Amino acid sequence: MTEFRFELSPFNYKKVHGRKGVVGDFGEVTLEVERRKGFSRESGIHSEVRLRGENLPDTVYRTVGPGQPTLKNARLLINGHRCEMRFNSKGFRNASRALKLTYRERSYEYSVTRFEKGATLSRPGSLVTLTHGKSSAAKGMSTFGTATGEVDSIDLALAIVFEGVDTLELTATGAVSETLNRLLNSPRRNEPIGDY
Repeated sequence: MTEFRFELSPFNYKKVHGRKGVVGDFGEVTLEVERRKGFSRESGIHSEVRLRGENLPDTVYRTVGPGQPTLKNARLLINGHRCEMRFNSKGFRNASRALKLTYRERSYEYSVTRFEKGATLSRPGSLVTLTHGKSSAAKGMSTFGTATGEVDSIDLALAIVFEGVDTLELTATGAVSETLNRLLNSPRRNEPIGDY
């Protein structure tokens, strides 16, 4: 069993923002978040989160729609192979809303520990914990990670890529927000449903 810590500091360029740093023996890692046009006819905009690293697999997370990448309309690829994602949108606790990931023969659970404060990615024998705090090297908030157990490059790639994704839906706050949004945006009894 091993344990190591790392820090990913924020950066912000004209079209790309993200985090970068050295992740133990896995070397330099860069997480880039970029918005592009032309991916979808409906929205015309898509977001791509890409993880690059010396010893990490090529990891790409894509979503359709405006704003920060979300869990809706998303596709996650590791070395070109799809990683399945699902979560219980009806749960009212963070633990019950955890994201279940399946990549090849591996099963993971990604849980947001506290709203905008951190998350964990786990599988049997492996745990990656992420928290947020003031950066030691740049302005803004860094991601601080702790890897425990038999953590490998796929574990780290999965944990880090979600630092570029809005995971509010995995929190109890997200559940309340979703319920309120549904109530406020659903048609009233006397209103027609559909196009005008």
